[in-house]
Amino acid sequence: MDIPEFVNREKEIREVKAILSGRPNFVYFVYGPINSGKTALLMKVIDELPTDYVVFYINFRWRNVQTIDDLIRVLFKVKRGRISEETKEFIREVLKGGAKVLHKLKGIPIPENMFEILFRRVDKVEDIFAYLEEYFEEMKNEGYQPILILDELQTIKDIINATGQTVLKSLFNFLIGMTKEKHLCHCLCATSDCLFIEDVYRNARLEGRAEYLLVDDLDKREAFRVYEEFGFEDKELVWDYIGGKIGDMVKLFEKKKRGLSEKEALNMMFKDEMAKLKDFLEAVGEGEKGEIDLEDVKDALRKLREGEIRGEDISRKIRHFLIEENVLFYNPVESTVRPQSRLLWRAIREVI
Repeated sequence: MDIPEFVNREKEIREVKAILSGRPNFVYFVYGPINSGKTALLMKVIDELPTDYVVFYINFRWRNVQTIDDLIRVLFKVKRGRISEETKEFIREVLKGGAKVLHKLKGIPIPENMFEILFRRVDKVEDIFAYLEEYFEEMKNEGYQPILILDELQTIKDIINATGQTVLKSLFNFLIGMTKEKHLCHCLCATSDCLFIEDVYRNARLEGRAEYLLVDDLDKREAFRVYEEFGFEDKELVWDYIGGKIGDMVKLFEKKKRGLSEKEALNMMFKDEMAKLKDFLEAVGEGEKGEIDLEDVKDALRKLREGEIRGEDISRKIRHFLIEENVLFYNPVESTVRPQSRLLWRAIREVI
């Protein structure tokens, strides 16, 4: 038996497909705990879309994007050779490739000469968005529905443009223009960064223009169904240790492949989580994590012994610190916090 190709999330798949079936009206932010399957969900939906949808999927996860020049290189796929230098004509040439070729693109096609021009402009950000707007308009005119997916968007949050403002400010204005105002392109932004999604959620410019889609760990019923796909036998034991965390299911599966029993593998995973928590607390106590009081951290973790609590039950400073350290998952829509995984929750109960 091998790892399931995709953990089927029927509810979330239906929700995303329903969003994409209508005209673009909102910028959608897809968020959730670490290893909850956000990217896999988006890929599954993309694969099942009709061929008149053209998806531009940009994943910033493994790309070193620190400047606007880096951003341009990640966004665009340069087309070289004898091609038109006029944008509309170039786009028509690209569209001749047909729906099958266009269905999912990892970069936005751009003529080589135009790509070089972008690098010579002082304020490249506005040039980027002007090109993209014209591109999406032409695609709509030719009967295609463009979709722009920006995965791990938080990695570009510190890029500054020529006017000294963050690129994200211009990007959000552009995404609002493409959805709420012109209804040209569906725009989905995915992130696992809770503090980033909190900032986005409180961004006044996005109020009434953005919606939020939580891709959470699986509930018990769905988790048990997926356990079957992984071949897990003692479902209650597995749930007690790892719950609905898909990433931890994969770890357990891989340990079982090495010949460990489920109980041995789960106990090994739990001991590893406890060791990491103890090391983290030791680092806090010795000042390696900055000016954070160890007792304040322990007090916050004690409040989490029973599971999910209100975000305001932990001071903002400690809450943000624990979120940055990937100890807590914060849901800004519900204003709740909880440990990032059931394994970590068990470790907290044992260590604190």
